[in-house]
Amino acid sequence: MSNIENLSKNTWVTLLLCGRFGERDIEARPLNQSEFHELDHALEICKLAPEDLIGVSPMDLKAAGVIHGLSAKRLARLLTRKVDLEKTIDVWSQLGIWVVGERDEHYPTRLRQRLKSARPPLLFGAGVMDCLDMGGVCIVGSRASGEPALQFSNALGKRCASEGLTVISNDMRGVDREAVSTALENSGQAVIVLSDRLEKSVVSRRYRDALANKQLTMVTPFSPNASFSVANAIRLNRYQYVLSDVAVIVETRRKGGVWTGADENRIEKWVPAFVRVDHPMSPGTFALLHLGLHAITQNDVESTDSLGDFFIAQASKDINNKNHDAINTDEFVKPKDLYSFFLAELQNIAKKTPRTETYIMKYFEIERIQARKWLVRAVEEGLIDKENGKDSYTAK
Repeated sequence: MSNIENLSKNTWVTLLLCGRFGERDIEARPLNQSEFHELDHALEICKLAPEDLIGVSPMDLKAAGVIHGLSAKRLARLLTRKVDLEKTIDVWSQLGIWVVGERDEHYPTRLRQRLKSARPPLLFGAGVMDCLDMGGVCIVGSRASGEPALQFSNALGKRCASEGLTVISNDMRGVDREAVSTALENSGQAVIVLSDRLEKSVVSRRYRDALANKQLTMVTPFSPNASFSVANAIRLNRYQYVLSDVAVIVETRRKGGVWTGADENRIEKWVPAFVRVDHPMSPGTFALLHLGLHAITQNDVESTDSLGDFFIAQASKDINNKNHDAINTDEFVKPKDLYSFFLAELQNIAKKTPRTETYIMKYFEIERIQARKWLVRAVEEGLIDKENGKDSYTAK
């Protein structure tokens, strides 16, 4: 259900200032998040709000010290885009897209409290808006994850649906889409945080019924017609975490958006985070476990009496013991340190095929000096062989 026809004046002006619509105008470049918040703060000091900019000369505001570092000409041009905005709003309304500004009462409290000045000025979406403040389980993982990761994501999505836990993820293929689709197929609830193309997503065959049945909410801090960009895809991760109650990282490399989001959440401490434990584990996944994230196995997902209670119980445990206690499968034994993990994984990749130092360095995403140090140690311990006259190693 769209709220477009009843936009607050503050949100209307925020759209004029920050929205990306109509023809591009070099002199009317929309304000970015930081610029808008600086302007908004200056307005608050003067006991004003964005809506007060309508009908007021930008030059007068600049003279009063309201506009810091913003061109009066640029601001004036942005505020004159009313016709283009009205046309754009008509399109959004027909698609069922809603808009909420940070001064509106329906703006998610979680974003306001957890991101503070880093919160987006505008959110665009479709579906039930109230779901954005109901929390849920953030489920993320690599797009190129293998079958075990997909099976885990499927089991987790199904379990969330059965317990009434909202799945919060995005529409990237692989782990994320598997979790969302499974939850929806099992009459569950989901929130999809998008980095691009909301206008196309709301009419896609994949999610049309779920939106109509009020099972699904789509939301993005980016313009509904925004095309894909790596920068936006990486920024997207933080919104998934702050909207949730708990996060599960199914699989990750030691770089990229999934890793960046997990590490930012670890530093900011927005929500308790779990990492899928399996054997073998990717270097990135194991690194998160080593950094203190809680462990969760597919057996935990499928066998625990209450997934919600499991999350609460594990997140409450002492950080020094939580990883060991969370693992309840005999098929996996956590290596004691990173070198032990290195050896265990090397057995998998170099048992049948000799691997060069360069290949090993890139596979584990570690510095060459570290790879060489561990390889020399493993050779000395008689655990691997180095081929004579070659820079290749074979696991015994």
